Amino acid sequence: MTKKEKKSLELPIHYLMALCGGFFGAYAIASRMGNLGQAQTANLIELVYAVIGRNPWEAMFRLIAMLVFVSGMVLATVLEKKSRWNLKYLSIALDIAAALALGLISAKIHPVVSLYPIFFASAFQWCVFKGAKGYVSSTLFCTNNLKQTTVAAVEYLLAPKGEEGREEKKERSLFFGGTMLSFYLGVAVSYVLWLQYGLRSIWFNLLPLLCGLLLVRAESRERGKSEN
Repeated sequence: MTKKEKKSLELPIHYLMALCGGFFGAYAIASRMGNLGQAQTANLIELVYAVIGRNPWEAMFRLIAMLVFVSGMVLATVLEKKSRWNLKYLSIALDIAAALALGLISAKIHPVVSLYPIFFASAFQWCVFKGAKGYVSSTLFCTNNLKQTTVAAVEYLLAPKGEEGREEKKERSLFFGGTMLSFYLGVAVSYVLWLQYGLRSIWFNLLPLLCGLLLVRAESRERGKSEN
């Protein structure tokens, strides 16, 4: 597979996984009392609150959430180092399993506990889908994507026309901006569907995930042809 062919699939796969990440994130916040299942900053803050406030059950639930998240990263890292598998398949399969499970978990379950499937699948996805076109970019949260979009855009506008590297700054800003656009498109679609279908709206995320699986399959087949 030529470099151009690889990138032609690499970029849409990245953007599609960002859309799925936005879908998961919006669903978690809307349906599980404002908890985001794709990161640990807020969860660990709440863990500290629970410890100081002497709420052992809340502390335990959040500690387990952290361990579930860490286990996803550990598994992805071990498999990346010790196996020759295409982990993109496994990552999407875990996302599909998480989506199926989430739609079946009762609203009566503790919101953090109900998000354990997302904690695990998201951590795994974070380690597998690391970016595209040579850029490191998360498909699960957007703080760094916002930073890179802003910094690259400002640097592009400040650079004199014709300066070496100016166009690369524009390309970088467009790439990270496109990642954010994809993510928040997923957020918007997720929220609209949640308003209509509630907890089971997460099953609509299966469609882009299956599309992602097909794109990864196409990418693998092209790579196989180039190696034969």
